[in-house]
Amino acid sequence: MLMTNVHASGTRGASWPAAVVFDLDGTLVDSAGDITTSLNELLIARRLSPFPEDTVRDFVGDGSKALVQRAFQTRGVMLSAEELQIAVASYDEIYGRHLVEQTYVYDGAIDVLARLKTRGIRMGICTNKFQDKAERVAVHFGLDKYAEVIVGGVPGRPGKPSPIMLIETLEALEMPREDAVLVGDSTFDVQCARAAGVAVIGVTFGYSQTPMRKLNPDAAIDSYAEFAKACDSLRIKAA
Repeated sequence: MLMTNVHASGTRGASWPAAVVFDLDGTLVDSAGDITTSLNELLIARRLSPFPEDTVRDFVGDGSKALVQRAFQTRGVMLSAEELQIAVASYDEIYGRHLVEQTYVYDGAIDVLARLKTRGIRMGICTNKFQDKAERVAVHFGLDKYAEVIVGGVPGRPGKPSPIMLIETLEALEMPREDAVLVGDSTFDVQCARAAGVAVIGVTFGYSQTPMRKLNPDAAIDSYAEFAKACDSLRIKAA
């Protein structure tokens, strides 16, 4: 259990961070292709025009419900709460059939995970993606060999930007917040980390409509080749 609620701006030693928590979609993996295929299959079944992948990328990041709602609204269809629930369930079933057809791990991500594991750094995945699908993606790409904990979306628990998921992830890792860093690609990730009192590294290659550096993460990286340098910079800032 977490024993402290100290903000991440405290002094950091040479071994910091002791834990790294990663978002999944747009951070460790690019799943936009499979999400686009699945969303368009749903829309076509409802006799609505499909979207290009670039447009769907702008819909991603807040979970399936927001994704489906945005797509229908953009096509001029306002769904009732019941209709939206049915549409999300249909999308979820379709996406489950296309989950890892086009999805891929970002360049350098596995190398970073492997180096962190070699150093004994604890790792977890914290994502708004539904729990079952997050686990399937992690297992398919071998991410579960590195992430000890996978915390995905479940009914009844707020997703990011609420800090609850991140706090639960760190509790499962038995790591205090000031010793951890969250890596993510969206405003929700930055807001989640801020609310939890955890340092945050933003990746610029994800799905955020707002350029990551404008979201003011503690550090930003354009590729995983810059990850170690970003951690070093955060140690120096807190010294």
